[in-house]
Amino acid sequence: MSIKYGGDPNLLNTSRLCLLPLDGGGVRGLSALYILKGLMDRLNHERKNTLPIKPCEVFDLIGGNNADAIDVGRLIAIMLGRLEMDVDECIAAYTGLMKTVFEKR
Repeated sequence: MSIKYGGDPNLLNTSRLCLLPLDGGGVRGLSALYILKGLMDRLNHERKNTLPIKPCEVFDLIGGNNADAIDVGRLIAIMLGRLEMDVDECIAAYTGLMKTVFEKR
């Protein structure tokens, strides 16, 4: 990430690839989404009066992994990248899915 005049990071530096790695698995996947939400909120705030952008418009590559049986990191990467969800949509879908998947029978 390059630094622009004044010492603040230039969040839209396009001179290099911008990668988003995601780890999944229960609270790790959700915490990664909330961290990403904070980053995207900051980026969108700095853009002021323009339409908000989604992670798929910022990152050149979004990938995920998980050591558990359910590849949640990959699922989050698909939702953000291929399905072009914004972070709030992804959090809602993720929490709904986790309630269904980990529901006691």
